[in-house]
Amino acid sequence: MRFLPRLHRLGAHWRDSFRGLPATTWLLCLAAFVNRAGAMVVPFLSLYLGERFGYSVGEAGRLLSLYGVGAICGSVLGGRLADLLGPVRVQIVTLSLTCVWMLMLTQVEDPWLLAGSVFVLGLVNDAFRPGNITAVASSCEPALRRKALATNRLALNAGWAIGPTVGGYLADVDFRWLFVADGATCGLAALLIWIFLRRWRPEVPARPANDARRVWHDGTFVLAMASCVLYLLAFLQYFSTESRWLADTFGYDKKTIGWLLAINPVLVVLLELPFVHALRERQALPIVALGAAVTGAAFLLLLPPLGAAGVVLSMTVLTFGEILQMPPLGAWVHDRAPAHARGAYNGIYTGTFSLAFVLAPWLGGELYDAAGPAALWWACGGCGALSALGFVVTRRWELRRSA
Repeated sequence: MRFLPRLHRLGAHWRDSFRGLPATTWLLCLAAFVNRAGAMVVPFLSLYLGERFGYSVGEAGRLLSLYGVGAICGSVLGGRLADLLGPVRVQIVTLSLTCVWMLMLTQVEDPWLLAGSVFVLGLVNDAFRPGNITAVASSCEPALRRKALATNRLALNAGWAIGPTVGGYLADVDFRWLFVADGATCGLAALLIWIFLRRWRPEVPARPANDARRVWHDGTFVLAMASCVLYLLAFLQYFSTESRWLADTFGYDKKTIGWLLAINPVLVVLLELPFVHALRERQALPIVALGAAVTGAAFLLLLPPLGAAGVVLSMTVLTFGEILQMPPLGAWVHDRAPAHARGAYNGIYTGTFSLAFVLAPWLGGELYDAAGPAALWWACGGCGALSALGFVVTRRWELRRSA
């Protein structure tokens, strides 16, 4: 029975990791959860393009890249608007627009019209993210910022555990139901924010008159974001090419793929906040570098012929890499940003996800078609290692310039 006191301490630590956040933070996280619980279109878009329009993996990757181009524009625009109009208003408007656009996509039959529609979807969908991150980080005191961002990611991943799983069943009935469900949850999230938070307006200080700096003048930040793109080039294969690989290699149906994709968000929900709480006193960038290296190693676990066990092991290791990388980096970005430009900094940060979404499906799909999945997994391992090195150098620059 000696394990009982240890189990009690572990449970107490898990409960403590959730305490201390204000109600505003929890409401923002609730809206993020509702929005992500309907995130069904993007994970299955490659399969949809293959079945509905006959696209190959590479062709589907190129069209998915149009979503990423729109998302880059949306991230930068959303960040600027969060500084100008406030992060709450930006979330309400972008979620409402995404709801309408998702429903309109159910009527698209022409491949060329679909390509333009996917670009617009990326634009309106990702314009929400800078406002969401800025609002969450501004809703609490600085000491709780990393925990608040981790809680928001917990909400997103809890929703992600639901979205693709339910989406697999809906796709078996009719792919158009994915667009209906995704749009409905966007509309519901916008309604929640409007009801509970429309009067909350976090202060955005004006830019000082003598401050002509721009985000791109911050070399340390730019290097960190370049390293983040390398990390995401590997990580996002989990969302794009790996689903096709699971179908091609193992013959899994959509329902099984949905359940396998749910391993990552379920583990994040269970483990991320306790890890963030335990590492709250540590410097961010060394932890981020470790997370990038672990993520690269996760894809190398797909190389041995381990079958379904290898897939589950890889997903588990990938999750630990994500936990170590994303919450500390998000807090670091917000802490580094000047008070008047936090939306702009968060817009660039979320834009790295969008840029990687342009490159990852395209490059991953082309490499998959040309050289096979093994070459892709080796490339992902290399991206993880280079990203880790970039974050180590970023930390050294930060220390040198602060000294």
